[in-house]
Amino acid sequence: MIKTVENLKIKEIPGINLVEKELYELLQGSHENTYNICKRLITSGGKRIRPALVLSTAGCFGKVTKEAIQASAACECIHMASLVHDDIIDESTMRRGTSTVNDEKGNHTAVLVGDYLFAKAFEILSKNKLVKSMEVIVDAISKMCDGEIFQSENLFNLDQTREDYYHRIYQKTGVLIATCTQVGAITAGADEEQIRAFRIYGENLGYAYQIIDDILDFKGDEKILGKPVGSDLKEGNITLPILKLIQDKEYKDWIKKIIKKGDIEENYNQILRLLKESYALEEAFGEAKNCVENAKQSLDCIEDSIYKDMLLNIANQVLTRKN
Repeated sequence: MIKTVENLKIKEIPGINLVEKELYELLQGSHENTYNICKRLITSGGKRIRPALVLSTAGCFGKVTKEAIQASAACECIHMASLVHDDIIDESTMRRGTSTVNDEKGNHTAVLVGDYLFAKAFEILSKNKLVKSMEVIVDAISKMCDGEIFQSENLFNLDQTREDYYHRIYQKTGVLIATCTQVGAITAGADEEQIRAFRIYGENLGYAYQIIDDILDFKGDEKILGKPVGSDLKEGNITLPILKLIQDKEYKDWIKKIIKKGDIEENYNQILRLLKESYALEEAFGEAKNCVENAKQSLDCIEDSIYKDMLLNIANQVLTRKN
């Protein structure tokens, strides 16, 4: 019997321990160095949000099947692989308070580790004949790659729109989260209307998650985040708080000059002060709250259960997270 949702932690969701077991079993037979790198990624403090979403969604239909556990492990492999590749692209040296694979082992090894994890995800899906889940996951990966290209083409672009931003964060974050909830429903035999409801839930949860991530990049605690604050703007990623700030043309022109001169680092504290004084951070948080409400409302057609409560609770917790 699981606890009430207020006290339920992700590590206590039925099946989550089997996902961990599945992840370790995937590494069996790999070269010692590959095993050690991947083992460190598995144990590096990931929240297991994506497996939790798969399992909780499946649980809404009364069963957490073996297929749901396998699909959860595949989704987590894809998530880990994408983080490894992101760190290479961003030239990141720290994640979750530890050195990145690319920093420690070099880009060559990091690329191969990411590819290895992608391959292991498809090994799970193909070996267990999870064809419909695979179709959704393949589509997600293509959108994630497309999103990275779109982001790289728009670095330091202050003329991008709010719609551009939402398109980018859907591909960067929302699509994989929406995939997890869809896959959970698929493995439990949900109908098309129910799968669609969980897709909408996942998309909006992903929007909220990324907006909060972008807010924390300006006002988070480096020790809690496990990475330097302010890195997005310094790397050229224009996020929602900045888009809110530059609605004022005077601020937009000023930041454009800073970017042109390459003086973001020197003016970062002033930018942070303006973000606070202009209420840009508060307005961005307001949009995250709206996304959370949209996510929760999308589940109105789903029968009440402790698993549905867990999904509603995950949505609420996005707004209070610190890392």
